[in-house]
This record gives sequence, C-alpha cells and structure tokens, in this order.
Amino acid sequence: MTDFRGFDTEQVRTLASALRKQGEDAQGLHQDLAWLLTEAQQLMKGKPATTDPQLSPLVGQVFTFPFFGGPSTLPGVLGGELSDMAGSMERRSKQLDEVKVLIEHGYAVDPSLLFADEDAPNEKDITDALKQIHDLDGKDFGTDGDRDDLQKVRRMLDGMTPAELDAFFDKVPEADLKHYNGLINDTDDSGWKWWDENGLPESDRRDHLSAMLAKLGPSHWAKAQAAFPGMQPGFDTTDAYLDGQNAQNGNQAKGMHWGDPSDPLFAPGTDGKEITAADIQQGRFADCWYIASLTSTAQVNPQFIRDGIVQNPNGTVNVRIWDKDGNKHWVTVTPDLPLDQNGTVMGATAGGSTWPAYYEKAFALVYGGDKGGAPDGKGGDAKYDRAEHGDYGATEWDNTDKAPPYVTGKDSDGVDNDVPALRKSFDSGHPIIVQTGSGDDAQKQGNGLWGDTFSTRHVYYVKGFQGDNIVLGNPWGPPYQDIVATPEQYKKFFSDPQALEVPK
Repeated sequence: MTDFRGFDTEQVRTLASALRKQGEDAQGLHQDLAWLLTEAQQLMKGKPATTDPQLSPLVGQVFTFPFFGGPSTLPGVLGGELSDMAGSMERRSKQLDEVKVLIEHGYAVDPSLLFADEDAPNEKDITDALKQIHDLDGKDFGTDGDRDDLQKVRRMLDGMTPAELDAFFDKVPEADLKHYNGLINDTDDSGWKWWDENGLPESDRRDHLSAMLAKLGPSHWAKAQAAFPGMQPGFDTTDAYLDGQNAQNGNQAKGMHWGDPSDPLFAPGTDGKEITAADIQQGRFADCWYIASLTSTAQVNPQFIRDGIVQNPNGTVNVRIWDKDGNKHWVTVTPDLPLDQNGTVMGATAGGSTWPAYYEKAFALVYGGDKGGAPDGKGGDAKYDRAEHGDYGATEWDNTDKAPPYVTGKDSDGVDNDVPALRKSFDSGHPIIVQTGSGDDAQKQGNGLWGDTFSTRHVYYVKGFQGDNIVLGNPWGPPYQDIVATPEQYKKFFSDPQALEVPK
C-alpha cells in the first residue's frame, strides 16, 4: 500500500485551535449561568429555575470554579474536555504529517493504523531497527551468547508505534526476518559454557510475537506469519483434517482452510455481556478437555471469561492464556479461523459468536503439555499419535487436569469420584469437569441410557444437580442434551473429576 488517504491536517489544527478557545471561554460562561440560575430561583420564590439534571447543580454555585472542586457539569466541564480534545487532534495531525513523510520516502503504511493518539513516527527509529536486524547475520556475539543482542532488537520492535512497525515490515527483507526468527528460537548453549545464553526464552518469544502482531497492519500479516511460524497455529495434523470429520460424533470437516468467519466476535448488541456457557459448542477438533474447562469456567464466572478477550484496533484479537509455567500472557491472533468447505467455523462457537474459537486458537499456540494421543484404533500411528506444540493437533486427546491451568492460571484439584463430593465442591463455587472411560461395551451401554450425547473418551462439565442425581453438560453443545445420572450411573461411567479454581 503506497498511497495515503487522510485528513487535511491544517484544517484539523484550525478546528483544534477553535475548540481550545471555546474551552477557555467555558469557565466564564459557567459562572454567568450560575448567577442567572441562582437569581432566577430567588425571584421564583423557591421554585426550581431548571429541572435539567446537568444544570441544577449550578444553582447557588456562583463563587465556585469548576476546575477547583466545583460541580462537574456543563458548561464548565467543557473547559477541560475541549482542551483535551484539541490536544489529541493536534497530536494526531502531527502523526499524519509524519506518516506522509514516510510515504514520500518510499515506505508503505496501512491507513487503518494512523488514528491512535500516540507519538508521531520517527524514521530514524525505523532505519535503526532495519540495520540492527540486518547486522545479526554473521555477527560475532562474543562469549556470552546472542541473547543480549536479540533482546535489544526485541525492545526496538516492541517499542515501535503501529505506523513505525508497519513501515519497518514494508522495508525489512524476508531473509532478515527469518534469520531473526531462527536466532530467537535457538536457545541451546554451547554445552560446557553455562554462561552462554542464546535465543529468547519461550515466554519472551510469545510476548514478542504478540506485541508485533497486535500493532501490525493487515497488509503485512502474511509476511510476518511466514517469517514467524509461531504466530499462526497449524491444523493439518488434527484428526478432523486427516479424516474429514470429528472422530467421536462424525460431524463433517472437509475442505478445511483459513478464512474470516461470517459471525462476529460477540453476538450483535451484546458485546459479550451475556456469555452463556450453555451456548458454547465444541466444534470438530478433539479438544473436549479444553472446551469443557472453558465452558465450566464460563458457567461459574462469565465475566472472568469476558475479561480475557479483547479485539485490537487492527482487527487482531488478544486472549488471556497462562502457559505451562504459570506465566500469564495476552496472546495475539489474527482474525482468520479454520473453516470447512462451506465456510463454517471448524472450532468452538457460542450462539452466533466466535469468541470461543479465538480462545481455542490462542490455546493451540501456547499449550506445551502434549505427549501424543489419538482416536480409538489409531494409537501408536505417528500420523495421529505424536507429541506436538504450537498447533491445533497438540490440543487433541489429553486429560482433564491438563487444560484448567491454561484457562484460570491455577492447577485443578482432584475430587473424590462420588456425587456428594462433587456437589460439595460445586456448591462452594468450583467449576468441575469429569471424563468417561473407553471401550465398546461402555459406549453401547451409555448410548442406551443417554443416546448420542454420551461418548467414551470424552470430557463433560458439571451443570448442577437434580435431587440426588448429577447433571452433566456436553461441550459439544446444542443440540446434544445434558446427561442426568444417578450416583450409581455416575460412578460406573465417569471418573477423574477435577475442580477448577477461578480467580475472584
């Protein structure tokens, strides 16, 4: 993108100046209006001079200045508001002017990034970063390894404004980015030299990739993802991709590809204010253990889940995830998702919203505990059963205790496997997930009791209790019904209950 379409910054500055002048006059207007209303009320013998809730506090405040403890009502409050607005317009105008200079010097900057209230771009910062990253190739890093040099480059890139970063990505050679990615991922030392620190720790790399992606213009996402594979999880090792369907319920998953979903992040008119666990549907990846953890947490504390996802101005999405070491990260992902041949989201959704799919995408990037796992009959087949990291395949077929720390930041606690113990834990505010065993006999018997909502090697979440019976929700979501089990049935078909700890 080499052109620029913005505002006439000279006219914007003129408007800012006029707003500032109006703000300076507002204090006098405030006091004059207070005199007028006070005198009018005196002449009206106690009747109110105004019923406007913004003007009523001015009555009797004739000697009070709004900037020094007086009522924060119109018009006096405009003094500060208009001055702040004028300052913001002037800073944005400076930014736009400096971006024009960058474009004149041959940089491409995405116009959608130009309207944040931040410092104007500095071309020297861009050229310095280009030189620093280029000079990494063939550099002698000395006896202490390359980590200090890489941290320096990381700080330069992380500290850039969106316009600066976009201009940097426009000019930086792909080879320099790929070499940099190779260096930050190589954390091996030289063996006997314990002081030789190389690469960036995984936690630092994750935050670095997110910091770049959260600011970068959409026109450069493909270039960034090609250079830094850790920005985008793969899906071609999932059961759904390999077999064209969900391994448990048979839901079709043909034609998987990346694309932008037609549904919004949150259902229209809600902005996520009404997150409902019962609306969540797992989708076609075999990650029930994660979706059950997410759903059970949303049931107990929906605001906690809502607080963990934010959309950035450039269209990317930040998701709060804890890693295997208990470190909290805001993991940034692009808005595209795995879709099937019909354009339907492959992953988790919730009543016309896609927010669960972005939790799932971020989790796929971060999950670090996969040791393999495969559908029945395919264990030991390296095509299905292999350890993975950083992709959707890593999130399939794992145990109930693995996902909770990534959702809540705290390990789950095992609960005695009986209904009274589960009720006690659930009533004390803990989300709870449970799993089923395996085997054809268990599958047949369970289907006989509860129909196709029962599946072996599956994870459910506790929804509540009906008398002495326990009610279990299926993360597959609607139209799959809840399971209502007697204590004896629960004991026979379900095991390994985990109580999650949700921060207050």
